[in-house]
Amino acid sequence: MKRENGFSLIELLVAMVILVTITSAAVAALVQAQNTTNSIAQEANTQENLRAGMHFLVRDLMQAGEGIPSGGISIPNSAAGVSAILRPGIGGAFPNNPTAFSVVVPGQGWGAAATTVNAQTGAVLLGGPTDTTTIFYADNSLLSSANCTATGAPCPLNSAPVTSAAAPVCTGVIAASGLTVTLAPGCFTLPGTPTPIQQGDLIMFQNINGTALELVTTVNVGANSLTFAAAGDPSGLNGGVQPNGTVGAINASAVPTVISRVWMVTYYINTATNPSEPQLIRQINYPGFPAAAPSYPPQQIADAIEWLNFTYDIINSTDPAGTYANGPGDAPSPVLPDTSFQIRAVNVLLGGRSEHPLVSGSSRQYFRNNLSTQVSIRSLAFVNQFNTSATAPD
Repeated sequence: MKRENGFSLIELLVAMVILVTITSAAVAALVQAQNTTNSIAQEANTQENLRAGMHFLVRDLMQAGEGIPSGGISIPNSAAGVSAILRPGIGGAFPNNPTAFSVVVPGQGWGAAATTVNAQTGAVLLGGPTDTTTIFYADNSLLSSANCTATGAPCPLNSAPVTSAAAPVCTGVIAASGLTVTLAPGCFTLPGTPTPIQQGDLIMFQNINGTALELVTTVNVGANSLTFAAAGDPSGLNGGVQPNGTVGAINASAVPTVISRVWMVTYYINTATNPSEPQLIRQINYPGFPAAAPSYPPQQIADAIEWLNFTYDIINSTDPAGTYANGPGDAPSPVLPDTSFQIRAVNVLLGGRSEHPLVSGSSRQYFRNNLSTQVSIRSLAFVNQFNTSATAPD
């Protein structure tokens, strides 16, 4: 009988085994390649968040102190030297009762407890408290909305005293209480440009008697005036009820007073909105004001940031005997008699994780990384620490 053409059962089984082996190897290689791709994507995502957060931090720290007096900005305080100025974004009063804001206000452990996520169960895990920092610098780019009569060009807000008999002649008025300021149209016209003055802005008053800081509650363009009411003020800066550190305390009709807009920038970790995905927040001035349409809502600048830590380089520490475990170049916060006015550089550490876990079979894990840098505060960084023939004492 003629043999039928085809494959025997054994040949088919061998072929199937070979096919399954090749297919399994190909699928395993494909899965591995996919996992590698996902891993690279999550690593890149983590690095992108860390670099975005660090970019903003470095930019603001580089400007810290610009246009701010070396003694900082005085804030309202009692005869006993106690203040109750509220912290933006994180609530509560500034600890340690500062009577003046330095250009960098450390916040060791002032932030929310760090949160992370168990990749296997999805449970939110709590860690230690994170840090905050608050940075001050003046906005010297604020120009009049109209040309100044004396120069024929827009003038900066801080180019002349509010009231000045000398050229340029400015006939503005600062109320004795400090609750209103009326500007002379020939010296500055509200609301200003390129970033107009608005509710929630901070205005620094400066004269030979000192400095003071208030928060704008109303901008009256028609009257060319600013109001600093106590009602609705989210900062506690307005009102003038304290004997020290207020506009009323430094105000005198015969004393020329210059005003400038100041940016107060605070960085902190927000875990309240979504504990499983903490966010790095950049807060300009105070959030939630005015209530109907906040001028400066919190800015979410990086996701899945699990850790925020600052240490400081404190120049000429008065306690070199070991108060700072890592030395005054890596101090979590100044310890009396050292103060934040001695800070010359800031060490920043950001820790973050991938927004999504990496899945490999039954295993799930997050990719984690950190980024650190040191920023010398441009306006404060130079300190002459070496005696030369010209600087040495007799």
